[in-house]
Amino acid sequence: MNSALTNKNLKLAAFTAIFAILFPAALPKIASAQTTLEEIRQTGILKVGIRKDAPPFGYLEGEKWQGVCIEGLEFFRADLEKKINRSVRLEKIETDLNESAEKGRFRSVTSKRAHLECGPNTILKNPPSGIAYSLPFLYSGTYLLVKPENRVRVNPSGFLQDVTIGVLSGSLTQQFIAGRYQLANQRIYEGIGGRESGVKDAVSGAIDAFASDGMLLVGEALRQGLTPSQYSVIPEQPLTCISYGMILPASDTEWKETVNNFIRNQSSTNLLEKVLGRNSPFFPMSVADQDKCI
Repeated sequence: MNSALTNKNLKLAAFTAIFAILFPAALPKIASAQTTLEEIRQTGILKVGIRKDAPPFGYLEGEKWQGVCIEGLEFFRADLEKKINRSVRLEKIETDLNESAEKGRFRSVTSKRAHLECGPNTILKNPPSGIAYSLPFLYSGTYLLVKPENRVRVNPSGFLQDVTIGVLSGSLTQQFIAGRYQLANQRIYEGIGGRESGVKDAVSGAIDAFASDGMLLVGEALRQGLTPSQYSVIPEQPLTCISYGMILPASDTEWKETVNNFIRNQSSTNLLEKVLGRNSPFFPMSVADQDKCI
């Protein structure tokens, strides 16, 4: 064996050992990275991020989680058990829109606090760094919630001059309303309770209308115990089209394909029918949204 080559290898090995002791964080960690499926195979736990303020997707009734995401992901959990050939438990992880906090929906996925996040997550062309969206699992659109007496005054086909429309601060709906109805007045609602307050004000007449995703408007109205005679959601078809996707880690392509394969085998209306039934007030709206938006 070439002695010069041997000495060079020994020096390289010694240098690597010393470098590892002095700078352990600088060494590559790619080899030890664990994929989502590997982690679930090992632990038997599927960690799902869900918001508690977004009926019908996710909400709390007392201490019990309810919603389309809970029921729908039970189907996914069962499908996952067959794929990895072991039992899997669904663990609900609370998330919210505040990305500066640990519970932020994007942050929960990038930090691996949750394996995915399910909710009214509008699929964006340019997602935040570190995350990706699944295929759409449900379609919705922008609607206006009004009290029935205001249906004539609030005509979505017109300019809505001097009509006061409530919107959530920083939302895509706020941008849309500002562009579409430039003669209307906007009232901005902030924070986690913004939609709740906006729906209450629209029903009481404090504002003329509250604009948001149709599914979320109906979900909030039902959560407040309102009957169909107390509110109207207009127009009959959505003003805009919105597609909802699961939030996933951008770097785990195997996991993304696993989730997408499940969605491909479940059309959004079929999933909603399984979870809520055809008599649900959400079902006709979902069908109308899908017919217009796909």
